[in-house]
Amino acid sequence: MIDIGINFFSTSSQIDSLMASFRELPRHIARKHLKASMNRTVKNGVPVLRSLTPKGTARNKRNAVSRDSGGRFLKGSGKKFRQRAGALRRAVTSKSKFVGRAKDGFVVGVVGYRGGLESRKAIWLEYGTSRGISPRDIIPKFLNAYGKPQGKTLVREMKKALKAAARELASGKNPGRR
Repeated sequence: MIDIGINFFSTSSQIDSLMASFRELPRHIARKHLKASMNRTVKNGVPVLRSLTPKGTARNKRNAVSRDSGGRFLKGSGKKFRQRAGALRRAVTSKSKFVGRAKDGFVVGVVGYRGGLESRKAIWLEYGTSRGISPRDIIPKFLNAYGKPQGKTLVREMKKALKAAARELASGKNPGRR
């Protein structure tokens, strides 16, 4: 998984002025809009990682419907079907979340694979196995294709989020706890 994070107090020089503006807002509003801007930014990485992930091959299989004397299914005893390929590509996802408390937290965005078997398959493809799967180096390719241009996207999304947060504060509809 690839992490991108924004901290309230230590950021790069480009984002620092935007973060200063967010610090002046009430924390519940700043938190909500920072998370939304990060979510919109990392969502762009899903198609990039999908395109770099190997598709796999479709296979013809048989369901097991007959049983032996011990009650176990007999392999390939049933109807033929075609198993769909591309489960690893479909498992690519992104999410963002706010970690910490309202006064001193940070926003993290993640692009990667869903948990379970597909996540393990991605690790096997990335690093290889002792049983013959050679490493594919998907993550360095992803960082070159996605990581570098996303700084500008993040700044653009943060500007949009700051305007939306200012509108929300001016409307008075979300006062928070008093």
